[in-house]
Amino acid sequence: MPQLLLAMCLLAEPSSDGAAKPAQSATEYLRAEYLTDAEKYEFGSGDEQAQRLELVAKPVMTWANDDDWSGDVFVWMHKGQPAVIGSILAGPAGTANRNVFHEFHLLAEKPIAGADLQTHRRWQPAEGLVRTIITDAPKPAANAPARLTQMRQLSREFSAHMEASGAWELRLLTQPLFRYGDAHGSVVDGALFAYVWTKGTDPEVILMLECHKTDAGLAWLYAPVRFSNRSVWMRRQAREIWRVESHKEPSDKNTTLLYTTAYARTMPRAAPPAEAPASQVLPQP
Repeated sequence: MPQLLLAMCLLAEPSSDGAAKPAQSATEYLRAEYLTDAEKYEFGSGDEQAQRLELVAKPVMTWANDDDWSGDVFVWMHKGQPAVIGSILAGPAGTANRNVFHEFHLLAEKPIAGADLQTHRRWQPAEGLVRTIITDAPKPAANAPARLTQMRQLSREFSAHMEASGAWELRLLTQPLFRYGDAHGSVVDGALFAYVWTKGTDPEVILMLECHKTDAGLAWLYAPVRFSNRSVWMRRQAREIWRVESHKEPSDKNTTLLYTTAYARTMPRAAPPAEAPASQVLPQP
């Protein structure tokens, strides 16, 4: 091999302290951006202790639709219970960019502290999320595996629907997004189930099922959670039990609603190319 070519090959080899980073895939890039946005939020409890809510380290769901929209779903906890659920999502904005939206819904039974969102809104729910007892449900089992089986059976008694150029019945994902509970607390067990549209796996409605300690013993409670700005409703055993109309954000940028969603920012469609280490840059002739 000619000496000049050999020298150029040696220069092109990465050094041990300047190794080239592998290129980031489109999915990895999007998920990293979603996590970065989620980690910026500092939600706080609305009680006297004013504790910061804890972000679950990994998204509880990653979803995608066939129109090139995708997102990650995150949960923020307070004292072992989910207090806020949110989705960081993005879709096409021309050929070079994506528009990013943030959506949140309160899960706590009491309002949380006011929070400044990256959507340039102030979110301070006026009330907590109401749970309703399921009076005709089977008695909660004594162990966690059996209760999970019961929650899956109960979730199939509910159907979620959405208005989108016609009425659609959403598809239930039988595996819960998130499981929680404390045998020594008031909420012994709980799970979040998602209902998705046929276009992909975007969760449009969430069903919260919980096993609570009551004066009469353990009991099952439920709470529907909207995760769409469209009109959505829920039935149990063919009877409508809940409905919310199309969502509109308040015009004054302050919202006291349980649910909020709005545009947050625009991001490049693809990750910027990684910079090559200095050892890989060939000298110009």
